[in-house]
Amino acid sequence: MTAPWEAEEDQDLVQTIKQAKRRTLIRNILISLVVSLATLTAIFIGAAHLIDYESRETMFDEYGYMSISSPNEYLEHGFKDRRGFLSGVLELDTYKIVEGVPIPWREKWINYHVPGFPFTTGVHGGTTSLEANDPALKAQGYEYNRKYNPDNGQRELLFYVPGADYNGKVLNEIPALRQMESGKLVEMALSFDKGYSFAEVKAMLPAGVRPVWYWVDTYDDWKDFGLEPRKDGDVTVYPQPLISTYNVYGFGVRPDSDKPDPEDFIGSVKFGQEKKGTYYSEYRRIYNYLKKGKAEPDIGDIRILGVVVTGTAKTLQILDGQSYIRGAALGAVVDRY
Repeated sequence: MTAPWEAEEDQDLVQTIKQAKRRTLIRNILISLVVSLATLTAIFIGAAHLIDYESRETMFDEYGYMSISSPNEYLEHGFKDRRGFLSGVLELDTYKIVEGVPIPWREKWINYHVPGFPFTTGVHGGTTSLEANDPALKAQGYEYNRKYNPDNGQRELLFYVPGADYNGKVLNEIPALRQMESGKLVEMALSFDKGYSFAEVKAMLPAGVRPVWYWVDTYDDWKDFGLEPRKDGDVTVYPQPLISTYNVYGFGVRPDSDKPDPEDFIGSVKFGQEKKGTYYSEYRRIYNYLKKGKAEPDIGDIRILGVVVTGTAKTLQILDGQSYIRGAALGAVVDRY
């Protein structure tokens, strides 16, 4: 009687062991699933926090940089934020204001990502301006074309650095104001014959001409900025005017403030250098150039090379013949209504 009972007990033991193994396997699978889900949740929550931080920092950097690098151009409050895993693209729209009339200007796409990780979302390419052949300029021997905004066809502002040799080809579009309807609202970039202080500029501009942006001298190395003529074989290649999307810095009115102050420019550059964000190297370059070996720059170190003004076509005609104006380039032109 002993052997059968022992066989039955062995079977029960084997079955018990199998059940225990099955329960252990199921338990381990469940534990692994819970741990995996918790880990993935933690990863995605962490990634969401990281990318949210980078998005906010990128937006903050763009607002700060535009405050010194975009003549009479402002960021709209609304934006699109297309996010991938640890990277994304900000889609920003800008506008100009000419005598109270807003003008949609351009769309900016800014890539960002968490440092140390590659882009999983991004955009590349684009254009900063549209060139169109101008027969009148060609007839006068100009070596460059007029530049236009590719989104709305408006003229881009042009800036001529005082002292730079443009081979005599400096645009003056003030006479064109007489060909417009007197009530047209006009934006115009004035390039001076030399650098002036902020107080001097305010005093010398005629009444009725509204300066909305002051162009500051930040050109520490003319060769780097292409401001010196160069030889291409037997041909001398002369500098071209700067456009607002390329190394033109300054300060001006803002949608929430109509009182430009050079202290704002110094403060923005100083803060940008201390923050060490996207544009840190450029902030540092400008800051070091302005202070010229001192502990820090002051208002006396700010030299104004030109201004962006707005007004009616009739009002701005008063600028014609002003001795301090070396160049004048039209920007946006719009009707009041």
